[in-house]
Amino acid sequence: MNSGERSMCTSSFIQNELINTFDHLIQSQIVRNVRKSIFYTVLADETTDIIQIEQFSLCVRYVEDQKYKIREDFLTFVPVYDVTGAGLANTVLETLSILRLDLKKMRGQGYDGAATMRGQFRGVQASVKEKLPLALSPLFFT
Repeated sequence: MNSGERSMCTSSFIQNELINTFDHLIQSQIVRNVRKSIFYTVLADETTDIIQIEQFSLCVRYVEDQKYKIREDFLTFVPVYDVTGAGLANTVLETLSILRLDLKKMRGQGYDGAATMRGQFRGVQASVKEKLPLALSPLFFT
């Protein structure tokens, strides 16, 4: 308001700063909502972005506090450096820990149909279930 007419916030630096600020605010609210929920499910899908970096898209499904409405919200994109089942599982669990979500409250896992993701012996779901036996994995999507 004090900078005059020429201050339009159109530089890429300012725009990225605004986007990152809104990202943090929205993600913080989603995490607060998930923490209030008794249980949650993690949904993950691996993809390669436009500059060829492997990444996870992480979402959570939970019951919204007091409204008893099922919510499914996007949490974050996470770069992936180890594409083995165990490596991807560690990426999921570390990210949830960084976001300070209680891993003991995870009751479900959802992945696409790729063998690395859903493999019952060495896939992501098996690695997560080994560490968190209550995190069932009946959800697969394409």
